[in-house]
Amino acid sequence: MLDFNNTKENCTGCSACYAICPRHCISMEEDNEGFLYPELKKTEDCINCGLCEKVCPNIAIRRYVDIEQKAYVALTSNYQIWKRSASGGAFSEICKAWGDENTFIVGAAWNGFYLHHIGVLGVQNIQPLCNSKYISSNVENVYAEIKKQLKERKVIFCGTPCQVSGLKSYLKKTYENLLTIDLICHGVGSPKVFMSCIDAINKQENDILKKYSFRAKRKFHEADYLTKLEFQTKTKYVINDQYMQLFIRQLCHRPSCGHNCIYRGKNNRQGDFTIADFKGQRYVLPQLSGSKRNYSTVVVNSEKASLLMPILKKNMEVYEVPLSSVIKYNSQFERQMWLSNGRDDFFEDYLRDSASAIAKWTKPFVEYKRTLKMRFFDKCPTIIRRLYLNLTK
Repeated sequence: MLDFNNTKENCTGCSACYAICPRHCISMEEDNEGFLYPELKKTEDCINCGLCEKVCPNIAIRRYVDIEQKAYVALTSNYQIWKRSASGGAFSEICKAWGDENTFIVGAAWNGFYLHHIGVLGVQNIQPLCNSKYISSNVENVYAEIKKQLKERKVIFCGTPCQVSGLKSYLKKTYENLLTIDLICHGVGSPKVFMSCIDAINKQENDILKKYSFRAKRKFHEADYLTKLEFQTKTKYVINDQYMQLFIRQLCHRPSCGHNCIYRGKNNRQGDFTIADFKGQRYVLPQLSGSKRNYSTVVVNSEKASLLMPILKKNMEVYEVPLSSVIKYNSQFERQMWLSNGRDDFFEDYLRDSASAIAKWTKPFVEYKRTLKMRFFDKCPTIIRRLYLNLTK
């Protein structure tokens, strides 16, 4: 049986043990930092079958890379898909290439300010699953639903590498009609801290926030971490709101997202595809410098994914690049992430008084304003933008 009381640095909260328990003895409970962990609630019903231990992906990581990996830089040709995406629209285009109106697609979606995994039927309904969300998502009961759906249709699952690993551990076998997509993950932040930051944002603006969007875009790509805040009476674009300050400084991450994470490294990828935003664009592909749109990284980890690339190339602008270039500019693909030395101090303050801790460890957000120089640069032809950026490397 899993040691449910001593696994916080190793437990990713993937929920595989919760989903596999035949007697429903395990529940996912929120700790004081806001993260979900399995707890053995009904000890009298436990039959000591050991399935919770056998299914735990952190006990024995399963490696799924079965081909020589290839990396691509890609941009959808559909402007509306690009606009609703955090980067180049890779997730939407992969769903279109693999699925149809009868495909069951699972990913992280908002319910107010609560993030959980949901399933939608048909590629035409994936919009709630698009875009980045830098907080921990509750997978709830989707593993069992996926297993049920696999009996009659194709399924696509997108999540962090540990969530993909949890799903595959739960399923126990390979399904030809299952396509998985993982992310170059920078860790997940606390949903509880996120809600405290929403309160701080409301207080700063003296208004009520109705919708929060990570990695928001305006007319075209302007800033990597531009957040869109939609209040009752106004909308603002901001850089480094209170939550993003904590996240970027790695102060509010789940403990298992640090040096204990076993999913870094090119051979430990769990999805058929790995996707992310593409960094280092003007250095790796100088011909794309000055582009008014940002691109996605797409890494192919399986034969199944490789077979989809010809379809993606019909609907996306695609460039093959060395995997080493992806790693160089997005090191979380391979390198362990070390949590901030101040993480424990932050949570000590937070557990004492959450509002005071947010005020102490963050600054009020600053609204993103486009200067006249920026507006002029925006209107310049791509070739002029490219020339300027190449000269100022």
